[in-house]
Amino acid sequence: MEAIDFVATFTDVNPGEPFRLLDLPPEIFELVFTFLPIGALLSVQRCSRFLRDFVDSSVALQYQILTEKAQVTDNAESSMPITDRIGKLLAREKAFGKADPSWRISLPIMFSASGLYELSGGMFWLGESHRKALRFIELPSTPFDEDNPPRWRRIALPSGASTIVDFGLAIEEHDLIVMATITPTDEDDMNSLKLEFFTVSEPNQPHPKAQGPIEVERTKLGPPGVILEVVGEHLVFAVTYGFAPGRQPSDSVYVYEWKTRKLKLKLTAECRTYFGVVFLSPDIIMLPNTVANRLELYSISSDQQAPLLTLHLPRLVPGLSIRTMTARGEPNPQASFRRPSHVPFHSSVEDSIVIFHVHFAGPAQIYQFLLFIHRRALLKLLADHSPGDTVDYADWGSDLCRWINATGLVMDWITQTSGQRCVLLPQRSPTLILLDFNPHKTRANPLNCIPNEDDAFEDYGIWAEPVGSRLPCFVVGSKSDEGDLYAGASLDDHRIIAIRRNLMRRVCELDILYFG
Repeated sequence: MEAIDFVATFTDVNPGEPFRLLDLPPEIFELVFTFLPIGALLSVQRCSRFLRDFVDSSVALQYQILTEKAQVTDNAESSMPITDRIGKLLAREKAFGKADPSWRISLPIMFSASGLYELSGGMFWLGESHRKALRFIELPSTPFDEDNPPRWRRIALPSGASTIVDFGLAIEEHDLIVMATITPTDEDDMNSLKLEFFTVSEPNQPHPKAQGPIEVERTKLGPPGVILEVVGEHLVFAVTYGFAPGRQPSDSVYVYEWKTRKLKLKLTAECRTYFGVVFLSPDIIMLPNTVANRLELYSISSDQQAPLLTLHLPRLVPGLSIRTMTARGEPNPQASFRRPSHVPFHSSVEDSIVIFHVHFAGPAQIYQFLLFIHRRALLKLLADHSPGDTVDYADWGSDLCRWINATGLVMDWITQTSGQRCVLLPQRSPTLILLDFNPHKTRANPLNCIPNEDDAFEDYGIWAEPVGSRLPCFVVGSKSDEGDLYAGASLDDHRIIAIRRNLMRRVCELDILYFG
C-alpha cells in the first residue's frame, strides 16, 4: 500500500470520536503484522477471535509464518503468486520431512569426469578427467523427457598448457566462475598458479568486470590443494602444499578484490594448517585451523592479521592430531543479486548450517567425524566477545555443536548441506539419511531427534575433555531400491543428486531426486 493511502486513512478519522485500533482498514493491519516475527504473530492470534481469524485468513501472513517456520527467504522478485508459493513450500517441506521425493530421474554422464565437482545456483558441475575443462547442467525442476534431457555445457581453458586445480562459483551474484589454474613457465621447473575469471551464461568468455587473471604465486612444486570462495567484491583463496613431497612451504590465505586484482590481506601459517574457508557474512570469514585445533574468525574489511575471535575445539589426547578439516556453508552470503532468481524462495543464509569434515590421525588409526554448527551461532559468538578473544570449547561448544561419527559414511562429497538440511550416505547401503537442524522441526519432532551425547565419545580415545553434542537434530531416512548403491550424494534446496560410479571408479550417472 502506498504511503499516501496510509495518510488519507488518518485524515478521515473524526477528531471528536475515540480512535479504535479495529477501525483501521485490513490492509494496514496486514502491513503492520508483516513486521512481526512468528512468535509475536502467534501471540497476536491469542488476543481475540477477530485477530486469530484475521491472521488465519491472510494469505500474506500465512506465507510469512510458513517461510519463518521453514527458515527460507522469500524472493520478492519472483512473479509466482503467493498462493502458489505456499503450495510449493508446503509440498517441499512435506516431501523432505518424509524423505520421499516427488519424482526421480536418471541422467547418464557421457564424458570422463575428474574429482572436481560443485553444486550451486541450481547447477551441478563436474571436471573433465584431463582437467582442461568443466561441464555443468542446469538441474531440472520438472521431470524431463528421456529423449530431451538437460544438456551438459562446457567451459574450457583458453590455454592448452594450463590445468584446472579447482574452481569457485558466484553464479547468482556475479554470473562468475573462477578457475584456479597451474601453468608451466619459461623458467626452469617453475609453475604459475593463477586465478582466471569467466562468465557462466556465456561459457569461455572472460568476465567483463574482472581486469584479467591474477598470478598468485610461482612454485616449483606440483598442483597445490586450494579452496576458493567468492562473496561480493572479495575472493578468498587458500593454498596448501601439505601433501607435496620434500620440503613443504607455508600455507597461504589470500584475500583479493577480484574485480581490481587488489590483494587486501595475506595470511601465512604452518604447512597443513588451512584446508577450508567459509564466509559467515560478506566481510567475516572462518578458517578451521587443523594444527591448533580451533576455528578462527577474521574480518576481511580491514588488514588485521589476527583473528577477531578464536574458538577452540575439544582438546585432543597426546599422540592424536587433526589430519584435515574442511568446511562448507551453503548458501553463501550475497552482497547483491545480479538478476532475479526464478525460484520463489531459498534457504536463509543466516539460519544455515556449517558442516565440517574432520579427519583425526592417531598412531594406528584414522577417525572421521562430521561437525555441525549454525552460521548464526558463530556470528553471535563473535558479537558477544571482544576483538581478539579466545574461547575454550567448554565455554561455547557443547550446546552449539553436533558431532557425528562418520565411520561407515561416504565422505567424498562435502556438497551435502543446503540451508539446515544435510544428506548422509552410508557405505554399501541403499539408504539415504536426511538430517534437519531447523529448531522448529526439532521441537515438533523430539522422538525423531538424535539424543544428546555428553559422554558418547569417551571410549574413542580422541578427546581429552568432555565433548558434548547437544545441537538438536531431526532425522529421517529414505530406503531406495537395493540396486541403488550410490557412491555419493549432494543436496540443494529442492534435490538430492545421487552419484553412481562405474567399475573404473569414474562418475557415470546421476539420479536426481526432486522434493516439492
